[in-house]
Amino acid sequence: MRAVSPAQFTQPVRSAQPALQTVAAYLAGVEASGGASRALVRQRSWALREAVLFAAVRRLRGVAPPGGDLAALTDPERDRAVAESAHVTLGELFVEGFVDAWLEQADPVLRGTADRRPATGRARVASLRALAAFVGEGAPQHREAHPVPRDLLTPPEMDSALVALTGHLPGRGPDDQVRLAAVLAVMSVWPVRSFELSGLELSQLRLSGGEVELAVGEPGEAPRVLRGVAADRIGAWIDVRAGLIAALEGGPVRTVWTSIRSNSRPGGPRGSLPLPPGMPLRPRGLQRAYARSVEAANALHHGLPGFPLPRSLDLLRRSLQGR
Repeated sequence: MRAVSPAQFTQPVRSAQPALQTVAAYLAGVEASGGASRALVRQRSWALREAVLFAAVRRLRGVAPPGGDLAALTDPERDRAVAESAHVTLGELFVEGFVDAWLEQADPVLRGTADRRPATGRARVASLRALAAFVGEGAPQHREAHPVPRDLLTPPEMDSALVALTGHLPGRGPDDQVRLAAVLAVMSVWPVRSFELSGLELSQLRLSGGEVELAVGEPGEAPRVLRGVAADRIGAWIDVRAGLIAALEGGPVRTVWTSIRSNSRPGGPRGSLPLPPGMPLRPRGLQRAYARSVEAANALHHGLPGFPLPRSLDLLRRSLQGR
């Protein structure tokens, strides 16, 4: 790939210049040079525009501490961040600590998952370094950072949280706290990634004598057993779930986790098709549902034992796996 010089452009690039404008100039030059593949241009475009969006989120939310619990963007927040991206300056992408924060926090905040892929991190860093070379900045320095969970959730703290989650959560639907408590109960004995959690089926749960057995894990492995308040919270969600799916038409809903309110998906003559409550939640839907409910729960129950709860499913998993 041939180097692209700022001298090729009529407008000088400065740290106070809008970042998106500079990114667009850089990408135009890369394409015009003919020395980069289409795949590389797409990669650089994605990474640099994401960097600007992340900088906009930091403007709106403030700078989160390293390893802090990080909630995924809500749809209104994402809309505000996209609008704010137009005001992000180039200098904000090269301020000390930005790269570390971007590598650590972009996936949980922008994508709703804390799972990091080394190749994605390398692409992000390489793209920002290329932009730095284009504008004459020094190569951005960074350290390898991974999301750090909050202190381990102990069984007594989990029980306290489950006891507290009985009332309506501000700004959420009437059954959000029921589903949230059930997710916490299952994760307390089976801390897995959202892909596995979203695939849990009702047939894998057995309610008997005040206990709930989870038939998960390898074949022949003993079931995970929930008792006490955790078993009660699972039973409460199963009852809510039954009411949600009762009015659905079509095939049976096998998964444990479903939507609580109506939604929509792209399609149809008007551009969207309505989806009724009770639809199965896929991994990303479950991640977003958890993040939104737990944000309301942490605000309502701030200071109580077990709170604040980890603000993403991945951080919850990490805080439970070490117990």
